[in-house]
Amino acid sequence: MVRMCAFPGCFNRQKAVRLRPRPLSPEERLTFHRFPLNDPQRLRLWLLAVRRDTGLPVQSLDVLRLCSQHFSRDDFRSDKGSVRRYLKSTAVPVWFFKTEVCEDQLTE
Repeated sequence: MVRMCAFPGCFNRQKAVRLRPRPLSPEERLTFHRFPLNDPQRLRLWLLAVRRDTGLPVQSLDVLRLCSQHFSRDDFRSDKGSVRRYLKSTAVPVWFFKTEVCEDQLTE
């Protein structure tokens, strides 16, 4: 089953390992992350960020994923010696695609 990012307007898909392009570094690799179903406060923030109803049943959220493009670089941690990236327990998706933000907007 191909997973798609649940962020509105995002068309990123999780591809099979053999079909993925080789990233230059682990930070550039597109990853997909589950909604924090065990943390009601953070789950509410995630649902608001993806413009979904905060009253949705938890069972319907189990299949949803967000891609790494909707998180800041500071939202990730990596274990020593591992190529995997993990979201910190405080990570909340940002409202925009990182590629759409100009450097001028970040400094204002």
